[in-house]
Amino acid sequence: MNRTSLLPMLVARVGLSYPHASHAASAPSDEAETTLSLGAERSNRSMFGDVSDKPRWSPTFDANYRNGRFFAGTQRGIGYNLVQEGGLHAFVAAGADPGRKDGDRKHGPQLVGMGKIDGTALAIAGAGYSALDGLIKLNATHIASAKRSYGSQTVINAALAFPIWGDKLGGSVSLGATHADRNHAQTYYGVTTAQAARSGNRVYTAKAGWISCDLSVGLNYEIDKHWSASASIGRHELREAAALSPLFATKKSTVGAASVSYRF
Repeated sequence: MNRTSLLPMLVARVGLSYPHASHAASAPSDEAETTLSLGAERSNRSMFGDVSDKPRWSPTFDANYRNGRFFAGTQRGIGYNLVQEGGLHAFVAAGADPGRKDGDRKHGPQLVGMGKIDGTALAIAGAGYSALDGLIKLNATHIASAKRSYGSQTVINAALAFPIWGDKLGGSVSLGATHADRNHAQTYYGVTTAQAARSGNRVYTAKAGWISCDLSVGLNYEIDKHWSASASIGRHELREAAALSPLFATKKSTVGAASVSYRF
């Protein structure tokens, strides 16, 4: 649902995935599987790095491939599941953050003059535990930028999946929070003296801490063995260093997403 940093683009797909309840009990398969998804998302950052103060709708596309312990995806990155034993899992992956474009007067006036944040490679590591045949999931994902000055962030998430109408319709409820180190918080939410002179924002030094929390509910409908549709709505809230930043006037917002997927 992903947010002003790279959270919606990557973490929400790596550490915050909510499987359909009918698939919760399925063990990881050794057979190759590819999933293509097309949809739209209401957030304050698009898949192309455009950032706005208030959420707006933008198109989304996702392609995922899985074969045994190996996985690759446009938003999950390329990785390997190190542990898949019982309810425990752990993985490592390499991904990419598209960065952040300079703002525009209409959608991100506070970001005008702040300059762009270049895209960068990411090193990702995560672990989690599932219970009740996968209906309850706890996940933690750490994401470090290849550019040391961009820092790192950690996302924790708890999700509950439940059947609504047999194997066809399932729901989910998820609660997540994101913690950023000082470098990440300063890169995405801080304002240096030079940036203040160009943008008119006050100088702001961001500190390490929790930068956001999210609550969402979702639905997933299995049309047949290949096609499925999903939708979600949630609440996103900036916290601590992010909430105190002069770059984003909107501290709380309603976010959402809808997509259609084809699996083969």
